[in-house]
Amino acid sequence: MTNLSNLPDEILCNIFEYLSSFDAIYSFINLNKRFNCLLISFKQQIDLTYLSYDQFLYYMKNILPIINQDELLYVLKLGNQRTPGQIELFNSLIDDKNCRSYFNNIDQVIIESPRLNEFINFVNKFLLSLSKLITLTIKIDYVNDPDFPTWTKFLTNTILPIATLIKLSIEIPNGLVLSRLPDSIMFPSLMDITLNVTLVTDLLILIQATPNLRNLSIRIGWWTSGDQTLVKMIKKMCEDHNRTSYLIHLKKFHLSIDSILTFQFEHLEQVLYRIMNNETTYNFSFILRNAISRNNELVTQLLDGKRWENLLSSYSSLIQFDLFIRITDSLKLEQENFNMNSFQTKYFLTKKWQFSYFKYSRNDNIIFYSIPCKNEELFDTSIDNLEIVNYFPINYISHLLIDQTNTKNYKFNLSIFDFILNQCLNLRQLTLIHIDINLSIIKPFNIPSLHTLQIEKIRNINLSNVLQLFPLINTLFLSYLTIDDQNRLSNIHRYNRIIELSLIDIPSNCMDKVQLFLNQFPNLYYLYMHISNQRMDDEYFLRNLKEITEKFPSLIYLKLKLEKDINSIDLWNEVFNNRMKMYLKENVFGGVLKHLWF
Repeated sequence: MTNLSNLPDEILCNIFEYLSSFDAIYSFINLNKRFNCLLISFKQQIDLTYLSYDQFLYYMKNILPIINQDELLYVLKLGNQRTPGQIELFNSLIDDKNCRSYFNNIDQVIIESPRLNEFINFVNKFLLSLSKLITLTIKIDYVNDPDFPTWTKFLTNTILPIATLIKLSIEIPNGLVLSRLPDSIMFPSLMDITLNVTLVTDLLILIQATPNLRNLSIRIGWWTSGDQTLVKMIKKMCEDHNRTSYLIHLKKFHLSIDSILTFQFEHLEQVLYRIMNNETTYNFSFILRNAISRNNELVTQLLDGKRWENLLSSYSSLIQFDLFIRITDSLKLEQENFNMNSFQTKYFLTKKWQFSYFKYSRNDNIIFYSIPCKNEELFDTSIDNLEIVNYFPINYISHLLIDQTNTKNYKFNLSIFDFILNQCLNLRQLTLIHIDINLSIIKPFNIPSLHTLQIEKIRNINLSNVLQLFPLINTLFLSYLTIDDQNRLSNIHRYNRIIELSLIDIPSNCMDKVQLFLNQFPNLYYLYMHISNQRMDDEYFLRNLKEITEKFPSLIYLKLKLEKDINSIDLWNEVFNNRMKMYLKENVFGGVLKHLWF
């Protein structure tokens, strides 16, 4: 038998790639100098968002002091999404001076799903003290309406002005509002920004405060040319004849618009004139996710190659141009409403920029795109007719949604299903809705990137066949009611690769059967259950829940959606024998969410 230490460094490094930072360090640190050298990259960064409560504490109290002896920590990732309460716990531990000293050299922080108060504490107690911080990523997945002004004020007044920041990314529902940003404030250190804002006026405010940007990626919620504030800002900018772009160093600009209410192409030209630089900007992407047009005016403006040529030809350094436009509900939409030849002029051919389009069969929807269309964010795509299969470049899709709910004229067959999935080489998530295909007679899809499968409204699923078809997935979403009886009551199969399971629509009288079903997933780390407990006795529910969780020592996170709340925290602790370490609750439509971190 080969001893692990006898393997060459290259093979050991390949082995380490299959391990998380924590697992690699926990397993191999301080074995000898050679292993310590191989672990340097793992010791310099840590992702805390997949650790159990005890692993988190062990890393903070035991591993960090060892790492600090010969290596520095540069990258930190933490959050609440699957480790509820982690940010709050981190805030309490960081008060210790010794613990705090281990983070002095942090230059990159990623924080996910923070709640408002704990985020403010995290920033004030920790983030603002990081003198070497240059990269910050904030992903906010939910904001209560009453808290939105506070979020906006804190992000604009505290985060944007951090003097050391070079690269900043903020994702927040509904987009950031910058209208109250003082005219005199500047953020000269920022060179790379990814941000979603509410209106185009927020973008114009931002560019005036960030003169040294090299890369700018903006997602706008609404474009409204009828906005009088926008009209006034553009008019004021036009009066300054000595100024062109506010961003004299800009290299790449990505503009994504969720929807358009009213639009004038001239306003787009004026906005770009103040952003893109003739001498430095070499990459520009324009993405219109979805716009509703009750007439063809929007189509004739946006799908006019001559307009785009006049606009783009002003920027001689422009090398790459990506375009994606989706317009729906446009009446009597025909090809003559936009001239494809206008995108085939000498200018576009010289640049080697090519374009294509397709229309939905109802003749009121169109997607126009540049070739190749590699913007993976676009492809949360619903496929329900043959036209998309034939004309749309699905090979770059990251999330594919195949919905057969209303497809009277066209129904998927085995060959089409097989053809589509074999084109999706970068697919990460697949969602199937109302698919009526015998999946057992298709050869398996070994797509290395595909990790998530979501199944909705499909009756009598043979789970064994499905997971044989997608052998590499580790995350599964499905309804308990859609599983056939044989699979519900099975205790034979073992789906060892599944580490995350979402099980919805669990009836009140099926908790004991759910236990048997879950035995097929011995390695679960993350479990989400939607349970109809309105008529369920609390004691019966908690007893079954205890028996379920006791079978999964690997379980890190349990998320429950209940119709009826069970309030007593002492009762929850008693049920889990103090195994539950953090407990969060939030009220949602139709019930309550419970988040438990083990």
